[in-house]
Amino acid sequence: MIIIKKYLYVALSLMIGFTSCSKEESPIIDEEGLLPKPTSSFTYTIPDPKDPFTVKFNNSSTNFVNSRWSFDDDSTSSEASPTHTFLKTGIFNVKLISLNEEGYWAQREETVNILPTELVELVATPSGENLRMSYNTDMTIGKTDWFVKRGSANYVQQSENADMEVNIQSGEFVNAYVILTTPKGSKTRLDMLLMRSGIVKDLTVYENEFSVSHENDGGKEAGEGSLKLIDNNINSKFLIFRIDQIGGPFHWQFEYFQPQVINAYTMTTGNDALGRDPKNWDMLASNDGTNWVTLDSYNDYIFPTTGGPDNNGRKATYTFTFDNTTPYHYYRLQVRAVGSGTLFQMGEFRMLQLPE
Repeated sequence: MIIIKKYLYVALSLMIGFTSCSKEESPIIDEEGLLPKPTSSFTYTIPDPKDPFTVKFNNSSTNFVNSRWSFDDDSTSSEASPTHTFLKTGIFNVKLISLNEEGYWAQREETVNILPTELVELVATPSGENLRMSYNTDMTIGKTDWFVKRGSANYVQQSENADMEVNIQSGEFVNAYVILTTPKGSKTRLDMLLMRSGIVKDLTVYENEFSVSHENDGGKEAGEGSLKLIDNNINSKFLIFRIDQIGGPFHWQFEYFQPQVINAYTMTTGNDALGRDPKNWDMLASNDGTNWVTLDSYNDYIFPTTGGPDNNGRKATYTFTFDNTTPYHYYRLQVRAVGSGTLFQMGEFRMLQLPE
């Protein structure tokens, strides 16, 4: 009896429903929800050029009730349009997720670039055997710290003033960096390689296409692929197996979009096996990629067995200079032989332009 009543009730309800819909048109309902879906969008500005680390985000999303921000520096926010202070320079992928009341969401991502070279200009002034280092910036600086490193020694603090004077011998290269701290605690660090005549420019990754003639078996992005050669990290390395099967020299190349003057380069030895170091090599240059001139050449070179973090000649950086005042589109380091064995490795390679 209960079952019969239930079916009669359902039938009656359907009849009422059909009668009602016949009097006016049925409303169109979104099958996935009753509310409009959210969109996610935002822009950002830097309100005060004296504090370029503090960024104001302007939320222009629609149909949302909640916002979830991620600033790519382990910080988050649920404000609609937050103001965030980054504590260091870098490239930050900022994400915004916008949600409506039903839990539907949309996401937007924008890149915020806070780059040291765009915030600070380093100034080098030679004076006899000394080089005076200072800087120009629109930032408000609360603290300045200069550090200097000679050879394989560790960095030591040289000055806490707005400038620094460092004694540099003729032909000597000195590594240095400065850390500038704002009143809010945000830090910017600029590294530099110094000579008595000024700052050496590192053009390794400046507006060029990098390529190699022979790649690591795992590809260029592998743990020991060719990109490790120019990642500015002496703890990684580029490794090639069975170079005896290549059938001649192998090389890596920099194709600059605009011709550049290169007159020095550095090589950083790998972490092990001295025999994998290059022994014979040439630095070549060209403006058409076909006709090459030799700018620098070495035969039977043996890397020292001292220096580097462990003073065993491994992960040690050596600078090679040569005379060149001609801008070239192409530069190629050609390795003709290694110390011994059938493997090649190198921890780091940098392309340099010496100060005039």
